Amino acid sequence: MDTDNLNLTDETVDNLTEKTYSIKSEEALIGSIFLKPEIMSDVLEVINEEDFYKGNHKILFNEMKKAHESGKIIEVLVIVELLKKNNLLEEVGGKDTIYDFTEVVPTAANAMTYARIIKEKSIQRQLIGVGEDIVKLAGNGYEDIESILDKAEKKIFEISKKKQHQEIIQVGELADKKLYLLDKYQESKSELSGIPTGYAALDHMTSGLHGSDLMILAARPAMGKTAFALNLAISVAKQNKHVLVYSLEMGNEQLFDRILSIVAKIRLKALKDNMLSKKEMNKMGDIFGELTEMPLYISDSSSVNMLEIKSTARRLKSEGKLDFLLVDYLQLISPQEGYRKSREQEISEISRSLKLLAKELNIPILTLSQLSRGVEQRNNKRPMLSDLRESGAIEQDADIVMFLYRDSYYKKNNLDEEESSDNNNSNNDSGKEEDEKAEEVELIIGKHRSGPVGTVKLAFEASYQRFLNIKDDKYLPAFE
Repeated sequence: MDTDNLNLTDETVDNLTEKTYSIKSEEALIGSIFLKPEIMSDVLEVINEEDFYKGNHKILFNEMKKAHESGKIIEVLVIVELLKKNNLLEEVGGKDTIYDFTEVVPTAANAMTYARIIKEKSIQRQLIGVGEDIVKLAGNGYEDIESILDKAEKKIFEISKKKQHQEIIQVGELADKKLYLLDKYQESKSELSGIPTGYAALDHMTSGLHGSDLMILAARPAMGKTAFALNLAISVAKQNKHVLVYSLEMGNEQLFDRILSIVAKIRLKALKDNMLSKKEMNKMGDIFGELTEMPLYISDSSSVNMLEIKSTARRLKSEGKLDFLLVDYLQLISPQEGYRKSREQEISEISRSLKLLAKELNIPILTLSQLSRGVEQRNNKRPMLSDLRESGAIEQDADIVMFLYRDSYYKKNNLDEEESSDNNNSNNDSGKEEDEKAEEVELIIGKHRSGPVGTVKLAFEASYQRFLNIKDDKYLPAFE
C-alpha cells in the first residue's frame, strides 16, 4: 500500500465538502418558517444556526431564532427590522433576498424533512473536519498515538451524541427541566432523585446515585471495600440498570465467585474450593439463570489505562448499555504511555479524567482507593480525607468520598496483619458459625458536595460477602 496517497489534499476535501451541504434545503426551511412560524420550536429541537452551510443563512436563522425566543412574530418585516438594528441586513443580501425566501416553497409541510437534511449534512462536515484534524495530528509526529486516538474518539463521540448542545444555557430552561423532574417524582412517590443503592440510610443521605458524580470508596486492606462495591453494583443491576465493573486487582473467575456468593448467599470459601452441599447445588440453576439476565459486565484487564476505560465506557453508553461504572481500584489504573510525571501527578490526571468522564456520559462512577498507612498509627483509626493516598486531587475531584471502617477488625487482628488484602480477608472464612455472624460496619461519608456528611451503620457478612441494612436492630438485605 502506498501510504503517501493517503493524505487528504485540498482538492479531495473540496470534493467531499460539495456533497455535504444542501442550499436548497436551507432555503426551503427558512421559507417554511416564514410561512408557518409556529414550527420554529420543533425545528430548534433538531438544528441551530451553526448547522447551516451558507453564512447569510446562519445569520438569518439566528435572528429568526432570537425573535422566536423573545416572543416576537417571525415575519419578514419583523426580521428585516431586527437585521437593520444589528447592522446585518446587507450581510444576508438585503430586504429583497428575505422576501424571496417566502416564495421558495408553497407550504411548510416538509419543514422537518428539510431540518433533518441540514442536520445530516452538518454532521458530515463535522466528520470531515475531525478527519482533517486526525491527519494533521498523526502527521506532525509530536503526539503519541494513544493521545491522538483519545482526541479523535472524543470528537467523534461528541458529534454522535450531539443534537443541539449549548455550552451556555439560560436558567429558565433549567427551571423547566427541574419542574419536569419534580412533577415526575411527585407522580412516582419516589423519595430519591438518583438510582437507589438498596441501603436505606445511605440513600437517605445521598438521594441515590446521580449522573455526573464521581464517588470514592476508600478503606484500609481487609475492611471489605471490594465486597461493598460489588453489593452496590449488583443492587443497581437488579434494577435493570447496566453496570460495568473494572477489576484491576483480581481476575474474572475470582470476581464471579464473589458475585455468586453475594447473590446466592453461599459461603465464598465453599465456592472457591468447589465444595458445595447438595442444597447449595440445587440453588445454582435459578441463580445462574438470574445472572444470565443481569446487565452486569466485568473486565479484569490488569493493565488498563484511562484511554481504554473511556473508549469502552463511551461505546457502551452510545449503545444504551451503561448506567453505572465501578473501578477497583484507582491506584491500579495504568498511566498513559509516554506520561512521565510523579505518581501524585499521574493519580491527579486519572482522578480528573474519571470526573470528566462521569460528566461527559452523565453516569455515576464509583472508584475504590487506597488509604495511607498513617491510619494505623492513630488511636482512633477511623479514616479521614487526609488519609487518602495522593489525596489532594482525589478529594478535589470527587463529589462524594466514603470510608469503610470495621472496629471489630482491629479488635480481632494484630497490627502486623494490617497488610492482609481484601481477598485474603475474604478467604479467611473457615466455615465456622462464628465467622458467619454479621459484623457492624461504619460507612463514613467524609465529603458530599451536594448534601450532608455523616456515618451510616451497615452489617457485613464476610462469609457471604454481603452488606446488609440495619433497621431496629435487625439486619435486612439490600436486594432480594
